[in-house]
Amino acid sequence: MLRGIEAAKAAGLRVKINAVALKGETEEEMFDLLGWCADHGHDLTFIEVMPMGDIGNEMRLDQFWSLRDLRRRIEERFTLTDLTDRTGGPARYARVEETGQRIGFITPLSHNFCESCNRVRLTCTGQLHTCLGQEGSSDLRAALRASEDDALLDDAIRAAIRLKPKGHDFDYSRGVAGKISRHMSHTGG
Repeated sequence: MLRGIEAAKAAGLRVKINAVALKGETEEEMFDLLGWCADHGHDLTFIEVMPMGDIGNEMRLDQFWSLRDLRRRIEERFTLTDLTDRTGGPARYARVEETGQRIGFITPLSHNFCESCNRVRLTCTGQLHTCLGQEGSSDLRAALRASEDDALLDDAIRAAIRLKPKGHDFDYSRGVAGKISRHMSHTGG
């Protein structure tokens, strides 16, 4: 992984590191990761753990660490200034004044952003997922293979987008993690 990051940087790409916030794990590594990213000129985005994959709701509930709490921990050592940067995604950004680096916060549980989500994910098998928090998907591979031009594919994409749900069912506050059987690694992030 580190060689890939270095190769991307050598090719002139700006690297952003995503880190899932896990209670009891990320808490111990957070400042080392912040420092490493600052030293190497990488942006860093923290993401709340999402209840995906069949590993048991209790484990996910035990892993949940609100990014409000994570941010408070960072602010014990550093000065954060909120930024108005928008990348088209759900992250809200701040600058660490002492290092100049940009860090992002993606909060699907503590601050639901579904109403502004414009993200979809396409798997390598041609499945278009319009929400990480819902099981549904649309098969684009069949439309792609059924026609020489892109008309059927365009229609299939538009139909899938029309089915995009208004939100997900992730809500740890109810003591229930939700039930999405596919793992994030299957969908892609």
